[in-house]
Amino acid sequence: MLPDLPWDRFHFLGNTAARGAYMALLRHDARDAIADIASKMTYIELAADNAFTDQFMAALFLPHTDMTAFPSVQKVLAGENSE
Repeated sequence: MLPDLPWDRFHFLGNTAARGAYMALLRHDARDAIADIASKMTYIELAADNAFTDQFMAALFLPHTDMTAFPSVQKVLAGENSE
């Protein structure tokens, strides 16, 4: 699933997990950066957050329950309905 953005905004990056693991194994500066990022992370238990659960459940529906998040789809539907 991709956000409702123009296609030219997307760029295929390949297997970024393998690339990151490779960098972490071979580059000391990459390991330092990884350790720095990891030290700044905070764990949040999303399953215990009712607001998150509500948003997550709403996002599972296709079409989405909030069509304002997909303006290009709204335009297509408006064109189909007006014919």
